[in-house]
Parts: sequence; C-alpha cells; structure tokens
Amino acid sequence: MILVKKQLGRTALKVRRYAAGACWSFVPIVWFGLCFGQTTAGVETFHLSGKVVSGPRSHAVHVVLWDAAGFLNKPVKEIVIEPQASPDYHFEVRAGRWALSAFEDENDNGKLDMGAFGPKEPSGFWRPFHAWRKPRFDDVAAEVDRDVTDADIRLGK
Repeated sequence: MILVKKQLGRTALKVRRYAAGACWSFVPIVWFGLCFGQTTAGVETFHLSGKVVSGPRSHAVHVVLWDAAGFLNKPVKEIVIEPQASPDYHFEVRAGRWALSAFEDENDNGKLDMGAFGPKEPSGFWRPFHAWRKPRFDDVAAEVDRDVTDADIRLGK
C-alpha cells in the first residue's frame, strides 16, 4: 500500500512538471501575438467630439465618457479642460451606446459634488436629463455608429 502511494506521488509530480514546462513554452507565442497581432482587427472606431457650452468659467471642466457597465461609478475616460482653454473635447470610441457628462469643478477637488437634491456644481449630459432622480444609462446614452462632431454638453445648476 505504501509503495503504491509513492508511485502515484511521483507520477503526479511528473505531470505537474510537464504541465508547468508546457505552459512556459506558450508564453513567447502569446506575447508575440499580443504585441504584433491585430487584437482590434475588424473593430471600427469613430470620433465623438463636441464642446462644453456654459457661461464664463473660471474653473476646470471635466468631460467624462461612460459605458453601461461603469455608468456613474467607473468612467471609461475623462478629459480635463483648463479654464482658459477652448471648451472642445474629442474621444475615439467603438460603435455602441455611449454617454457623455461634464461638470465645472468650482472647488477644484476633481469630482462632482452632490447635494440632497442633485449636483452642487454646474453639470450636464450630452443627451439632456431633467428628471428629479438619479439618471440611468439609458436616459442619457446615445448610439454611436458614425463620427459625431456635435455632441455638445450644456452645463447648468
């Protein structure tokens, strides 16, 4: 009985060594494919751009790109427009549904400050939202299947 256990242990050890060696032999192939292969083959991208429309501003404006999975929690990308800069923004996106929001960071803390009845700072979405509740992705998202150059966002309090 003891002899059988030792033999099984050696066999299992040989299998583990072989599996580990085989695994490492594929690392260069995977690395080469990621570096030099076309990982985005067939994926079409579009320009999504516009401007932030607001009155005179003396603080930075944050423009945020959202997808459905991370809406209002984890942005896909964020652009900060300095006070004296042109209010234009530009994103490269894949075809699909996207939402855009913007806010003027009046206290320069890098986030949109919320009060009991909504945002405390001037803010807005590409597709305007006026309900008295927190917006859902479908409320403010739009289908992007071509270049969009007029995705303007109007800021308001």
